Amino acid sequence: MTALILYENNELNEIVSITYPDSYNFEGKVAYLTEGNTVSVEQLLEFLLVYSANDSAYVTAMHISNSVDDFIELMNSRARKLNMINTNFQNPDGLDQENHYTTLNDLLLLSEYILKNTKLIDITKKSKFFYEQNNEIKKYENTNLIISNGFKGLKTGWTSKAGLTFIGYNQDDNRNIITIVNKSFVDSNKQSHFDDTLILYKESVANFKDNLLLNKFEYVYKIINPYESLAEIYDNNIVKFGNRGISNNIYLISIDRSEIVLGNYYDNEKIKISSNKSNRIMKYNFFMSNIISKLLVSS
Repeated sequence: MTALILYENNELNEIVSITYPDSYNFEGKVAYLTEGNTVSVEQLLEFLLVYSANDSAYVTAMHISNSVDDFIELMNSRARKLNMINTNFQNPDGLDQENHYTTLNDLLLLSEYILKNTKLIDITKKSKFFYEQNNEIKKYENTNLIISNGFKGLKTGWTSKAGLTFIGYNQDDNRNIITIVNKSFVDSNKQSHFDDTLILYKESVANFKDNLLLNKFEYVYKIINPYESLAEIYDNNIVKFGNRGISNNIYLISIDRSEIVLGNYYDNEKIKISSNKSNRIMKYNFFMSNIISKLLVSS
């Protein structure tokens, strides 16, 4: 989340002055970034996502909000916009703290958003990067130890309460697979979360297949329509199913996790039906209610 906010509010080539909040103590995995030095936004993202440096999270917070508390408020606001309803941030680096928590489902929502709407994968897939500090060029290795196995991201971590954790993303085998591991045993080499990730990945490849339910423009249902009937959508657009004999054929346009889009084959008009029954997109009359109900149940 810290990296996402930095990415969304800055250009990659923007220069950041390294500052810390008062009385900041280096804790956990850090890069010991020197206060007063500068770093580009892209380099700061590398410290956050590749090297997993906790101090870079506080540098980010001060750069964005000039206050850790204000930045945490921004993190929680961004989480709510992503519908991460079971997440609450109390710090920008993810270390254990009272009332600081998330869930696997919320991590999935965040991961899917990042993969679909940002280019942060271009950062996380780097095996290493270099940064000059105090007249010395130093190499920083990716904390993702299975990057050579095709896992281009997304984020490693571990704390006493969370154990070893890893959000993995792999595009091999003609598939996009996200794995999320939490509370893996903290072994001496700190590798059990990667072992667990590989187990999940192999299970997914071996046991889960894509099943085609409906083809695009496949015949779905015939509506008996002896009268002219109208379906009114909330944005005030009117979709008309008019008198064309005694029936109209409705065909599938597209389907995803949130809605079904149907089209009138003759008029090329589209209607949307939410797959969440408590949040239907359209109002429909008596003539359409039966088919929509049947379609929602069968889908």
